[in-house]
Amino acid sequence: MALKKNLALMGVTTAVRLGAGLFTFSVLARLLGPESFGVLMLWLSVSALLSLITNYGLTPYVLREIGANPASAESIINEGLTGKLLLTAVVFGCAIVAAWGLGIELKQVFLCLLVASVADTFSEFLNAGFRARDRFDAETRIATITSLSHAAIVAGAVFVYPTVEVAAFAYAISRLVVLAITVPAVARHFAAPRLAELGVSLVRLRKAISYAIDFGFQSLFGQIDSVVLNHFIGPVAVGLYQAGMRVFQGGSTAVQVLANVFLPRAAAKAENAGEFGRESKRIQMAFLSFGALFGIALAVFSELIVHVLFGSAYSDLVRLFPLFGLLFFVRFAAAAWGIVLTAAGEQRFRTVATVIHWLLIAGIAPILVTRMGIVGWLISLIIGNGLLGFLYALRGASRVDSPWTTVGMTALGGIAFVPFLHAFP
Repeated sequence: MALKKNLALMGVTTAVRLGAGLFTFSVLARLLGPESFGVLMLWLSVSALLSLITNYGLTPYVLREIGANPASAESIINEGLTGKLLLTAVVFGCAIVAAWGLGIELKQVFLCLLVASVADTFSEFLNAGFRARDRFDAETRIATITSLSHAAIVAGAVFVYPTVEVAAFAYAISRLVVLAITVPAVARHFAAPRLAELGVSLVRLRKAISYAIDFGFQSLFGQIDSVVLNHFIGPVAVGLYQAGMRVFQGGSTAVQVLANVFLPRAAAKAENAGEFGRESKRIQMAFLSFGALFGIALAVFSELIVHVLFGSAYSDLVRLFPLFGLLFFVRFAAAAWGIVLTAAGEQRFRTVATVIHWLLIAGIAPILVTRMGIVGWLISLIIGNGLLGFLYALRGASRVDSPWTTVGMTALGGIAFVPFLHAFP
């Protein structure tokens, strides 16, 4: 019952975030238009890439460590928080120097979005405490308030003043408001977050280094895309692609839902091969089922999604959504194995596999994007993530009950997309 309840609560949390997020991006995309929306998304992606340093993969690290050692929860969170503050100081120092030293034209936009991205990493980190301690009910209430607040602030500001600068400033204000709501909530339900000794925090950061590297490479997805497409094609392509990616990322929040629920449970059973194998099987079925359902939905309802959310200016997105759908399924198939490896303490292998898959993408993307545009980038990502899933499966097959069932479901899911890909060479 606890598993079903936690999944239901995290499902509600995700639905609220998804709805509020899609509404916000729909308003932004319509009011700004593809080019200005592309400029905003480009700088949002640059800011998000820099914020990966402050994120440091500490959220999955905390979930895994607290799940395996609940008595150390408070010290783990406080040491991680202190480490994040140190990393934040370094990031902002370098960003300010770069903004003026490199003469970045939209420096105010860049810095506002960096504030927003970093504040978001702190909110997400503190929320990990709720998940690791099985308090999904508290996070659901907080997520509802903060998601609606974010949507109201950003959409309201851009509706009155539809400019990139106003959108960036509204983002910063919104994420700071979310953080201001999250901190006292954590203090009310647990202990107030406090700073730990610097030396101990640095030791904690060293222990989490493999999580940081793996999370950093994993999080390039959806962010480095803007930089690549802007370089090869231009801001209009960024606007079109990121409009589709907002829907994609909305569905991808289910990865966080499933990981937040399953990762602490699986980590607690890692020492018992039988129990861990059964729990891993549940993880596989949950990830593959949702990946197939949402991916097929993107392909089937592509025209409706574009018309309702973005309007006629984004009509070129319709033919891209089947590829977004296939990519979604491939990503979830890989994630199904990835969570099993993390719970089993195989984070170093995940890091190596992630680097290999990005090297493959870096090798084929310049050729495919030059010839096929956005379609070429999506195909590059599908191939790269297919390799990632394969590497994960080779390593994790011995830890899952009946791994061939998972392989069969993955193959059937991939075949289901074939009828929707007739428009692509």
